[in-house]
Amino acid sequence: MTNQMGLLRNLGDTTRLPSRNLWKLFPWDDIDNQRCDGIVYFNDFTASPNVPAGAEAAFGDFHGFASTGGSVTSGEEDGSTLVLSSDGDDEGASIGLQNQAFRISSGKGNVIFEARIKKSALTDSKIGVVCGMSDGTALSATVPIAADATLASHNFVGFHNLEADGDTFDAVYRADGVARVNILVDAVTVVADTYVKLGMKFDTSTNVLTMYKDGQAIADATKTVPNATGDDFPADVNLGFVFGVLNGSASTPGSAEIDWVRIGQEII
Repeated sequence: MTNQMGLLRNLGDTTRLPSRNLWKLFPWDDIDNQRCDGIVYFNDFTASPNVPAGAEAAFGDFHGFASTGGSVTSGEEDGSTLVLSSDGDDEGASIGLQNQAFRISSGKGNVIFEARIKKSALTDSKIGVVCGMSDGTALSATVPIAADATLASHNFVGFHNLEADGDTFDAVYRADGVARVNILVDAVTVVADTYVKLGMKFDTSTNVLTMYKDGQAIADATKTVPNATGDDFPADVNLGFVFGVLNGSASTPGSAEIDWVRIGQEII
């Protein structure tokens, strides 16, 4: 029985719920009820978006962008989702929090992020995806993913699925004006039309950021954040949630779907 339970833990938490192993020590309820200092945010995407094609627009807590052939629409699944897609070359769609309330930086408190997402198809050179935390730079056809499929020049921490490598996400970060840095290439392998929970946890006692898949720490996917400057890691700016797609090909490029996002920070 012990071996079987150990095997299940190693497989990760594939339920729809936030990963227990990632969140088990985080005082979410205490923060939510003002019993200790911190910030918590959860969105299950129950509200329908209103993102007109060809423009950036606000809806609820979010701002979003869709290219001329792009869309941000409600999914048809139980529990509510958002589907991001577009039908033209170098076209895309994206959403992000309008307010950036979280800081991954020395002495600023523990931070945990997790989102449940999936891609409809994994064919190379069709569609790229980013999921993580950014500085709130205006979303466009070239932000958060640039036209050449690279990560746009802005402050970002999270996961980048390069369109040339359709079935994997790299764990990455970028400080504005500094080149993208890989925490770990091919950190997460995904399955077509199958949800995966992408997460990260910053431990302020060690200043180490660790990346997670389905509630399990990813081996070798860590980054020490030594100080509050932005010379390498974006530790000098506040961050909020961002999720985006960009087509590499207009021939049945596919889509990306998000079920929920959850972010928390203990303030010390």
